[in-house]
Amino acid sequence: MADSFLPSAEAPGRILVVDDQPDNLRILGLELRRHPFQLTSTETAREALELCETTLFEGILMDVGLPEIDGIEVCRRIRRGGLNAQTPLIFLSAMRVGEDWVTQGLEAGGLDYLTKPYSFPELLAKMRMMVRLARQHRALIFSERQRALIEVAGGAAHELAQPLAAAQLLADQLAKQNAPATPEQIALLRSFLGQTARILYQIQNLRTYITKPYATGQILDLAQSSAPPSPPGAPPSEADTLGL
Repeated sequence: MADSFLPSAEAPGRILVVDDQPDNLRILGLELRRHPFQLTSTETAREALELCETTLFEGILMDVGLPEIDGIEVCRRIRRGGLNAQTPLIFLSAMRVGEDWVTQGLEAGGLDYLTKPYSFPELLAKMRMMVRLARQHRALIFSERQRALIEVAGGAAHELAQPLAAAQLLADQLAKQNAPATPEQIALLRSFLGQTARILYQIQNLRTYITKPYATGQILDLAQSSAPPSPPGAPPSEADTLGL
């Protein structure tokens, strides 16, 4: 059975290659022309950072010895946030294995490294690995979001059930009685509708995702999930610390 996470002709791996040597970029492009990768190449660190702000890649090949900003610093900046904060990145360098750049690169957020001249089969295997990891990560996030949506729907239904059921019972009572509704009945109906409106408002203003124990499982805690975040400098609230 084929691995659906690996690059294919129908879904080529989107790779950013950063190298200040045009010949290296040209040779790599020629070597990969028959393999399922879509390459975006750049010779400068600044252009690489700009590309990472606008385009989601599935792997990054980063030369260490870039002018102006070295590849390790570029990796640090990518990891600070944005589209490619989690994108697998492999360093390329002509320096010897064991130099400080290896440790620094991995600590900066690099996944692996290759020293030049590298073996093309090894590079190809690592590029496939990057794409596979990126796609697995996206699939996991999608699965978690689907699970969260199901729990949010279940929690909201639980919270709405009581006031809606009470309002329905009161409406049935009013429909059957011959006398007009009393002020107490009207006030009670307004109370049930007010509870429903409050819950709907909390759902619309959901800021995080917090559950609470219920029976043998968990349901959405609307009060915590819709609470505003703590102001800057204030101690974190429960909503800030427990949300997904």
